[in-house]
Amino acid sequence: MKVSVSGLPKSIYFLAAAYLAAHLPFLAPSLEDYDSINFALGLRDFDPSRHQPHPPGAPVYIALGRIVFFVVDGVLPAADRSATEALTLALLSAVGGALAIVAFAFVCLRVLAPERRATIPWAAAIFAASPLMWISGLRPMSDLPGLAAALAAQALMLAGRTQNRALMAGGLLAGLAAGIRVQTLWLTMPLFAFVLIERRFPWRPLAAAAAGVLAWAVPLVMDSGGVDAYLLALGSQAGEDFAWVNMLWLEPTPRRLAFALYETFVLPWAAQPLAAIVAVAAVAGAVLAAVRQPRTFGLFALAFMPYAVLHLLFQETITVRYALPTLPLVAWLAANAASGSRWTPLVAAPVVVAGLLVAVPDAIAYARAPHPAFQALADAVEYARVAPPQAVYAHHSVWRAVQVADTGLPAVEPPRLHEWLGLVNYWKAGGRGPVWFLADPRRTDLALIDPQSRLDAVSYRWAVDGRPEFSGIRPVGADWYRFAPPGWFASEGWSLTPETGGLALATARGPDRQPIEAWVRRRAEPMHLVVGGRHLGDTGDSPADFELAIDGVVRDRWTVTVADRNFLRFMELPDGLAGAGDYARLTIASRQARSDRRPAAVAVRQFDVQPAGRMISAFGEGWHEEEYDPATGRGWRWTSGRALIRVKGPVSDVDVVLRGESPLRYFDAPPDVQVTAGGRVIARFQPAADFEWTVRVPAADIARAAGAIAIETTPVYRPGEAEGTTDQRELGLRLFETRVIPVRVD
Repeated sequence: MKVSVSGLPKSIYFLAAAYLAAHLPFLAPSLEDYDSINFALGLRDFDPSRHQPHPPGAPVYIALGRIVFFVVDGVLPAADRSATEALTLALLSAVGGALAIVAFAFVCLRVLAPERRATIPWAAAIFAASPLMWISGLRPMSDLPGLAAALAAQALMLAGRTQNRALMAGGLLAGLAAGIRVQTLWLTMPLFAFVLIERRFPWRPLAAAAAGVLAWAVPLVMDSGGVDAYLLALGSQAGEDFAWVNMLWLEPTPRRLAFALYETFVLPWAAQPLAAIVAVAAVAGAVLAAVRQPRTFGLFALAFMPYAVLHLLFQETITVRYALPTLPLVAWLAANAASGSRWTPLVAAPVVVAGLLVAVPDAIAYARAPHPAFQALADAVEYARVAPPQAVYAHHSVWRAVQVADTGLPAVEPPRLHEWLGLVNYWKAGGRGPVWFLADPRRTDLALIDPQSRLDAVSYRWAVDGRPEFSGIRPVGADWYRFAPPGWFASEGWSLTPETGGLALATARGPDRQPIEAWVRRRAEPMHLVVGGRHLGDTGDSPADFELAIDGVVRDRWTVTVADRNFLRFMELPDGLAGAGDYARLTIASRQARSDRRPAAVAVRQFDVQPAGRMISAFGEGWHEEEYDPATGRGWRWTSGRALIRVKGPVSDVDVVLRGESPLRYFDAPPDVQVTAGGRVIARFQPAADFEWTVRVPAADIARAAGAIAIETTPVYRPGEAEGTTDQRELGLRLFETRVIPVRVD
């Protein structure tokens, strides 16, 4: 092993140089994650109160970014400033990755006994080749610059156990590193405290650390408008984190812990077989270290475990990049599994090769095209030259892309979490021109707008969508909707999706609190509508009396009890909707049927209004409540043993499209699935894998069945019995998509 004058093997420097050289051709072609856009906006106008970037502000990172931007923009001037900002921030990540490799090797050098140092190159190589570390070196984010600074501070602190100047430098760098990513304090301060205690509290290193923090904290507070203004912005950010982040601290259950461990120690390796190999090696290395090198093991644990605990308890672990600071510890433990033996290369080399085989193709795919939001914006700008919109709305995660791209489009800043209300307010105010909406495909609030008006859409997807190293990115794609005035649109309080239902519950705007409103375009022709919902109460709660009115005139009343639970009603409007204005106001209200019972909580889950000449459909008896995973944007419904789709309107053949999950995930053998109508079996399947079926149901069968199409599954899955839980449902198929498409006859 050839050793350089610094005491590190020369191979470490070659490894760092190779990492940097391999990343330069594949740096981010655009900004991408919501946070990267915040950083870019901070390069232009630093203002944490406006999340430019988000509090606490990363002032040291922004200062470094401005220096590099000045150089990059001078060497590679581009018409698109946001692309230059993406390149600037990605370059900081690539350089930060190379420095982090060297700094990690120095940490190992300061901790390991001389006879154990042969593992340093292999530990550094495993760290460098881990998919999360590899991808992080391409992205316009602060994670790797912050980690590099923290690792360098750790190395200096460890040297500071015998050298005063090194300890002072380590304290100063730790303070500055917190100005890149404040979470680095959990990597530096525990080790700093240990060395200070060991050295009997010398004051100069403490002063250096304080100086490092004050160097950025004082200008930050002054630039934010003072202490009160900064604390207000910081408190707002913290409140959002605790309100919306799915963290173990707020859900301390074995299930949440299992997910947190999986997301922290499996997803960063991108492939489960690779993660399993690394995990086995790391556990073996930890046992060996605890037995044979207890002091070394203790120092590594002190350097990295406090951050791991913070991450598991208080951070959103599905955002996998937050797990980056755990990788050095895992890499050293994996290399240590064969420490001190000739087998070290045989253990470490396959891990390095496998990591690169997983990471490099993803890096190439990442660099191939801009993020979908920026692709959509580029197309929208070109289209606007021919047919400009009256206004452009967006989900907040995409709105930041609109903001940073500076396209010149007539963009309207959206109300956060209620973005569809921008469209609602435009149409309510009499707007009738074409409007656009740039949507995050994981959001579902556009279900509150007539589905027929949502057909003019272009979807943009990312080549790396679904890759574990990118988990937690916001947004992962973009949908560009071009709206003409719709047939109907709805305001707050409707629960047509789990997302909008959650908002209705959080804001106390459901129909049991106040009438919920929709606006229906006036037509002289006959129309029909469907409304469905659910009583949310428990035994002993009052029945709910519903009332549906149009333009203040009650058109329908019905009562729903706890025992009935669900309701579905079709209603005819044979005379259409006449009156003043383009839209009629439709309201649905619910009142407590009995004063001697607890108030009835209810939700409206289904709604549609169409001309009578257009078929409408709804989920009838036998369907369970819609479910939704906000991390992936995937929604689904379970059927029971017999689930009905009900259709109304002109009788014609229909195609029923069913896309679902393999039942073998919960059945031992494929179940028997039948699609029936009017007592006749239309199709039969025995699904043994994920599926997408299209079943054509003849008009005669639909007429004979009075519009009821059944999906029958035998046997059913009972999760309560199988899993020992209180879930008493009977489950048939898990369906991600269920559509009814009338067959047009030419």
